[in-house]
Amino acid sequence: PAAEAGLMKIDCRVRFRHPLLRSAVYRAASTGERRHAHQALAEETDPEADPDHHAWHAAQATAGPDEEVASELERSAMRSRARGGLAAAAMFLKRAAQLTPDPARRAERRLTAAQATHQAGDQNSALRLLSLAEAGPLDELPRARATALRGQIAFVNRTGDAAPLLWGAAKQLER
Repeated sequence: PAAEAGLMKIDCRVRFRHPLLRSAVYRAASTGERRHAHQALAEETDPEADPDHHAWHAAQATAGPDEEVASELERSAMRSRARGGLAAAAMFLKRAAQLTPDPARRAERRLTAAQATHQAGDQNSALRLLSLAEAGPLDELPRARATALRGQIAFVNRTGDAAPLLWGAAKQLER
């Protein structure tokens, strides 16, 4: 009916007449329907030809922790970062952290996502991710990286605690 009304066109792709229509259809779907649609898209997207779209759809189809999908997202983040897509890299890393079953690995991925989010210019989201990372089990080096990132964010936000945080991170990293 939507195609007959001219709201969408279905051929080898489904295209909506307006992006808001696509968004409305997506938002009206239940979580299960969205997951099912993403699963179908992941199955039809060639992971060799289009690994980033494949990874994203596989991640959106995944309900619980899945290290294989999280690793795929991490690789997509590296590709995005190499292309200068910092916001996309941050998005991939955040979802990778959500899907990571191991608490220590999840904390490190959150830290990496916080760094990418900071580099993309979203300081508030970076601070939230950083707090989640710091709450997880972090070894000495990632803990020092977290302190350095907290100092960098404080510097960007022009707060007075930037210098002590950065100095503390430098002392931690000295070893």
